[in-house]
Amino acid sequence: MASVTMRAIRAGEVPFDGGTALQEDPDRPAFHGNGPDDYECVQCGNVLAEAMHAVQMTRKVRVKCGRCSTVNVAVTDEPQEPAGRRP
Repeated sequence: MASVTMRAIRAGEVPFDGGTALQEDPDRPAFHGNGPDDYECVQCGNVLAEAMHAVQMTRKVRVKCGRCSTVNVAVTDEPQEPAGRRP
């Protein structure tokens, strides 16, 4: 499995229809799936989501780390400019 480092949220970055999961036990991921990637906290490296697919970890999914309290988001790419409309 590959490890993906999440990123900290930016000030004022609140998705319209998203939410924040709270990791209650730092020794257990907040999410567990059957995908290829583990998602880690950007601050302390704690595993927040285990065996997840990238399509499940969108900008709507945020996880507050149970170890260091950093709020993480999985999307690491900067937003792309929308493609122009076709005539």
